[in-house]
Amino acid sequence: MDRILVGGYADPLSAGIQIMDVDAKGQYAAITSLSGIANPSYMARLGDMIYTVSETNAAAGLPGGVVAVSYRNGVLSAGVRRPSGGDWPCHIIVTRDGQHLVVSNYGTGNMALLRIGTNADIAGLNDLRQHVGSSANEARQSGPHAHSATMTPDGRFVIAADLGTDELVLYSIQPQTNQLRRMHAVNAKPGSGPRHAVFHPSKPILYVANEISCSVAVYAYTEDTLRPLWEHSTIATSLGDYTVADIHISPDGEFLSVTTRGENTIATYRILADGNLIRVEVVDCGGAWPRNFAFSPDGSYVLVACQHDNYIAVLPRDSATGHIGARVGTIPVNGVSFISFL
Repeated sequence: MDRILVGGYADPLSAGIQIMDVDAKGQYAAITSLSGIANPSYMARLGDMIYTVSETNAAAGLPGGVVAVSYRNGVLSAGVRRPSGGDWPCHIIVTRDGQHLVVSNYGTGNMALLRIGTNADIAGLNDLRQHVGSSANEARQSGPHAHSATMTPDGRFVIAADLGTDELVLYSIQPQTNQLRRMHAVNAKPGSGPRHAVFHPSKPILYVANEISCSVAVYAYTEDTLRPLWEHSTIATSLGDYTVADIHISPDGEFLSVTTRGENTIATYRILADGNLIRVEVVDCGGAWPRNFAFSPDGSYVLVACQHDNYIAVLPRDSATGHIGARVGTIPVNGVSFISFL
C-alpha cells in the first residue's frame, strides 16, 4: 500500500489532516490524524514537517493562518499558528533552499513570505506583496486573487498565479532581507483566471491551469521570463458553469492531467517533444467537484479529491497510454481538498 497525506475543509474539532495507507483497488487504512486546525485545505512538505494553510478570513473572526505540523514516529503534532498576512490562504510551497514558505492569500490578493526557523517551525511573516488590478470577468475578476506559487527549475524565481488580474508575477527572494522582490508580470489572456501551474521535469516549459477559461496554457521559460506558446481546452462539452482546479504531470513525465469542476472530469494530454500537448481523453473523475488529485508513485492509479461528495475517488490508470479508467473505490473524507503521496 502507499501512504498519503490528506487535508480539507474542516472545523477545528474535526480531523482535518489525516495520514492513511491506500492501494489501487480502493482499499485503505487510517494511520493517524490531527484536529485543531480550521480548514487545512492545502499543504507542503519538507522532511518530516508538514506546512498547512488555515484557509479562514478576518470577516468571520479568524484571519488566514499557517501552521507547522511535525510527523514523527507516526504522530502528527501541530505548532503555533502564524498569520498568513491575508484572507483565505489557499496555497503554500517550500522554497527550493528549504528556508522559506510562500503563501498565496486568495481573498486579499497578496503573496506572503514566511521564514522557516532553525527547528523547522515557522519563524513568522517576513514580507507581504499586494497585487492590484482586475480583468475581464466582472463576477470573478473585480480585484486580485493570488492563487498559487511555483518555483522556476533553476530556483531563481517564484511565479505567482493571480486569478483576478490574469497575471503570472515573477518574484525573486532576497536572502539577506527575507523579502520578495517583484521582477515583472506576464499577462495571461483576459478572462483566463490562472490558478495552478507545473513545470515539466526536464524541459523549460510551464503549464498553467486556467480556472475560468477551462484551459491549459503552455509557456516557454526563457531569458528570465515566460513566453506564451499554445493553449488547450480541458472540457469535453461547450463551456458551462465549469472551473478548472488542479494540474499535474505523470511520474514518467509523459502525460499531463487537469481536473475540471462542474463538468467533473479529468483531461489527459500526451506531452510532445517540443512541450506542446495533444489531448488523449476527457473522462469522468469519479465524483463531484474534483478540487485536487495525485498520481500514485508508480503511475498505476489516480486519487481525486471529490470535495462535494466527501470522498477520494480511486481511478485505475494505464501508464503506457495515459488512459484513466472508471472509479474502482472511494475513501470517505469530509470536505477533502488536498492529497499528496508521502
